[in-house]
Amino acid sequence: MNKKITESIPVAIYARKSTDALLEREVHSLSVQRESAESFIQSQQHRGWKCLDEHFDDNNISGATLDRPALKRLKRLIIQGQVKVVVINRLDRISRSLSQFLELTEFFDQHGVSLVSVTQNFNTGDSMGRLMVQVIMSFAEFERSLIRDRVKERMQAAKRKGRFTGGHPILGYNIKPEGRALEVDEMEATRVREIFKIYLNLESVKDTANELKKRDWKNKLWVTRAGKAIGGSPFSTTGLHNLLRNPLYIGKVKAEDELIDGQHEPIVDIKLFNKVQRKLSSNCMHEGNRKRNTSSSLLKGLLVCKCCNTPFTPNFTKKRNRTYRYYTCHRKRTEGASACPSPNLPAGEIENLVTEQLFTIGSNKDLQESVYSQLKSLVSEKSAYHSQEQKVARQQLDRINRELKTSRGLEAPLSLIRHLELKQNEAESVLEEKHRKPIKLPKKAQVANTLREIQSLWPSFTPEERCLFVRSLLQRVDYDAECGKITLHFSENGFLPQTEEAST
Repeated sequence: MNKKITESIPVAIYARKSTDALLEREVHSLSVQRESAESFIQSQQHRGWKCLDEHFDDNNISGATLDRPALKRLKRLIIQGQVKVVVINRLDRISRSLSQFLELTEFFDQHGVSLVSVTQNFNTGDSMGRLMVQVIMSFAEFERSLIRDRVKERMQAAKRKGRFTGGHPILGYNIKPEGRALEVDEMEATRVREIFKIYLNLESVKDTANELKKRDWKNKLWVTRAGKAIGGSPFSTTGLHNLLRNPLYIGKVKAEDELIDGQHEPIVDIKLFNKVQRKLSSNCMHEGNRKRNTSSSLLKGLLVCKCCNTPFTPNFTKKRNRTYRYYTCHRKRTEGASACPSPNLPAGEIENLVTEQLFTIGSNKDLQESVYSQLKSLVSEKSAYHSQEQKVARQQLDRINRELKTSRGLEAPLSLIRHLELKQNEAESVLEEKHRKPIKLPKKAQVANTLREIQSLWPSFTPEERCLFVRSLLQRVDYDAECGKITLHFSENGFLPQTEEAST
């Protein structure tokens, strides 16, 4: 005679799916898993099983992690003794990692909880069931590894064809409605090109980020399908560095260590991009030290060996209580004397030679004329650039206004309307900014007087001010060991002629 069951056993159903696609439909993976588990629990009523009303569903979460909200809630109830059986549809719904699954089963055993699968005939309440579980989990982990490898191979194959493989949109591009493709946002593209030029002028990622903050320029602002706005924060140095390094801007897609021609349109000129990469690489090694030691080495980070295209690094030695400063080719210093023919350069002599060449600007009328001519050309170029930026902003604002009116009339999705509203505000801000900051050409006499005052002001500068002043005028100083000459490369920010040579 069978013993009548008087005590019910609380049973919880756990379900999980890796993506939220089609979740809005009435029938989806989570609902199917629950219905299957409820039917199974119904068939076990003779054992006293009673299904809990609370749902433990993890959506859009990988089975490779145990950091899941619903699973955490389930574990809390288990600790409280409110769950004695956990029912799942398949074993891989609760975990796809053997080590993590063993951790879960150990937790269940400690609290006297059995794990039951609807579609796989096992129960962890006995030894044979636990053995079958470990065998099944080994295959589940193997399957997950295969899936990961196949996804990676497909993404690499897509990248080798120049396709955008997904992710968050970047400043200058929007993701097309059908996805997996980029389209140029003209107004943002104009701003991206300007950011590259600002960095070349300032030669510092941190200073560029501060300049963008002053201009109130921010990261990409985009809207999810749910209508949530993401991004739009000020540029950090790390985020700005990643932007300047991104090959998408020159129409390239990175596949492993190779750059492939992308299917999207480039928005940054390749020459400008390469200049920025060279400066970033140079600053990566020398910028931090240059800023920490500006008072003692005037040409630190500027002086470059022309023989091997490697920066000179400042060094010093002490003899009889005297300090002797000099510059050494970095390659020669790290690889040995035979790596480069450039000798050690006495710091005082080469620094004086460079400053003397700068002082000639104030006394050479032809050079002053050249300076003013370049300044005039640069201001004209900047004015034309700003006019073009205003034109693009007006065109985009007109287009957005039309699309926004149409979208509201057709009751388009909230995410689309929100996206258009954000673009509308951004275009209006650009137009307002350009009207507020007109570019004016200074008088010719003002430029000439400033240049003549360079030599007279020099003695009053502190060592740090001298370094800042030189870096505001010079982009690079080349030393050629074969002919014993230095070549000064002036920065566009200094409004000076391109090059001027002097013999050592």
